[in-house]
Amino acid sequence: MDYLTTLHPIKDLGRGAFGIVRECTHDVHKNVAAKFFFRSNFSDMNEWQRACERALSEGQALRILEHRNVVRIHDVVRSPSEDELLVVMELCEKGSAGNIAAQNKINLIDIKKICRDAAIGLNYIHNKGYLHRDIKPDNILLTSNNDAKVGDFGFVTDEITLGFAKPYGTPIYLAPEVLEIGCCTTLTDVYSLGVTFLHLTHGDIWLERTGNGQLFKENDIGYPYLTNGGLFLPHLPTAWRTCINRLTRADPDKRCQSMDEAVNLISRLPAVEDWTCVVEDNNVSWSLVNGKRIVKVQWDDYLSTQESWRAWSEDLSGGKIKTLAKSDISDTWKQSYKKLQTFFASRKP
Repeated sequence: MDYLTTLHPIKDLGRGAFGIVRECTHDVHKNVAAKFFFRSNFSDMNEWQRACERALSEGQALRILEHRNVVRIHDVVRSPSEDELLVVMELCEKGSAGNIAAQNKINLIDIKKICRDAAIGLNYIHNKGYLHRDIKPDNILLTSNNDAKVGDFGFVTDEITLGFAKPYGTPIYLAPEVLEIGCCTTLTDVYSLGVTFLHLTHGDIWLERTGNGQLFKENDIGYPYLTNGGLFLPHLPTAWRTCINRLTRADPDKRCQSMDEAVNLISRLPAVEDWTCVVEDNNVSWSLVNGKRIVKVQWDDYLSTQESWRAWSEDLSGGKIKTLAKSDISDTWKQSYKKLQTFFASRKP
């Protein structure tokens, strides 16, 4: 293929059902990311043609959309044999925000910047007359400078009639009206951003957990929806919970009414302490370096009848331990959760 004369693979970044993403060097653009799609991975020619059309759509959209918070596409090339397709784009060295969610290691300061950057990129896209239609952590890419960029524009469209476009996307991030009336709008992108914000502030395990306070349930046809009684991680401040709720309201008329408003809403979130939160299947832990001491919180068997938690501080070597707060053995799981929320809320950043 003639494009190989200017594109030199370095390493694989990921593999999917239909191809490979590789880091490459390019004679003009230096280090780039390249998506290689192979005809042999598709079940029939129609499917392959649709994939090619989607890739071309992505390239055409991003040639128009140039912004620091939008991934830039350099080239879309089809081999002379039409058996391979290549999309060459800006390299985002730290991968996707989906990797952060999968690690279940959460820092709210970092997440705020990621979601604010994504909202700014999406606001730019909306102002250019486009919808994204597939906002999720996997489609937010991170650079070595810690900038977040909106990517994977195969679902981007400017085919909007009276503010509506055909529905696409990933079910857990879809606004209720997408399933009910079968269309996407700027407000459905707002909803998807809100679920993305929720996901990144909680990680995969908490988002997907079942039982007391679970965030999602499935409807009669198997689609996930946000529950009214879902519980956030207890260190998430009230203003942050309110922000997520405004972005993800089921009624679009009561939702944050534009991506510009979403940018302002996220930007104005109050400062938080620099906790590192690690979520596991049966426990959650927090740690915070505070001068010459470390504050730690351990929450075991969370949201169950056996749950307990304690908070303490220790010096940097793990000595001179001082208990700060803890649950009572007589507490119900709801009481214990509320007391832990109160512990975090009583602290000042």
